Amino acid sequence: MVTAGQNSSQECRPCPARTEVNMLMRRIGHDLRAPLRALQILPDWIAEEFEEAETEIPPQASEYMDMIKSKACQMDSLLSGLLEYALVANPEIEAKSFDPRAAIEEVAQKALPSGSYEIEMDPALLGLMVVEEDFRILFQHLLSNAVRHHGQGTAYVRIVGQLDGKTAVFQIEDNGPGIEAKFHQSIFEPFVTLKPRDEVEGSGLGLAVTKKISEWWGGDISVRSEFGRGTVFSLQFPAEISASLFGQNSHSRQR
Repeated sequence: MVTAGQNSSQECRPCPARTEVNMLMRRIGHDLRAPLRALQILPDWIAEEFEEAETEIPPQASEYMDMIKSKACQMDSLLSGLLEYALVANPEIEAKSFDPRAAIEEVAQKALPSGSYEIEMDPALLGLMVVEEDFRILFQHLLSNAVRHHGQGTAYVRIVGQLDGKTAVFQIEDNGPGIEAKFHQSIFEPFVTLKPRDEVEGSGLGLAVTKKISEWWGGDISVRSEFGRGTVFSLQFPAEISASLFGQNSHSRQR
């Protein structure tokens, strides 16, 4: 399988620089999380000390302690997002054939309320060859994004996948508030959020991760949306299909 970012005439081999980045990011993740966990726990310990001393915490001090916990959680989310962004699209991980519908269904069950989504999948995509973990991460961000930014009411998401010649095409459509045209490019940039950081869950790296993965596969991801009229994310990339999945030729299946 030739994945995005790889040339078919080149032999895929481990990259020393990538290996060093992976090792560095894992160490950063471990070493920074320890003090972050302490920052999340220490305010509770302080509160327990006041309780044991039968002394009330001054209201302003209590507010500051809550702020410390909130900022520590926010930093932990940013760190998780940064680690994910650095480690996806790893050329050392082999692409394998899998069932994209089953993978999307599993992600949707975790990210979306029951009955709030539909999946239409071209049977010709059965046996799609990509890094399945990256595929799941990509759809996890897109589906979670639909829920997180939906606002009032229940998010409804329609996922359509088809094989167009030698290109895999996926569309993820939601019934949310939409995105103004002036933000259509910037939302894929790292750490960009359309609301103040304190009002947004997550790291601000989710859509940047989806763009990194799709471009690594030799494709792209784009958005089509009008403010107040929902959003459609379109993902496309060169596809290789394995006919051996489940011992059947995926192209011979009927809808």
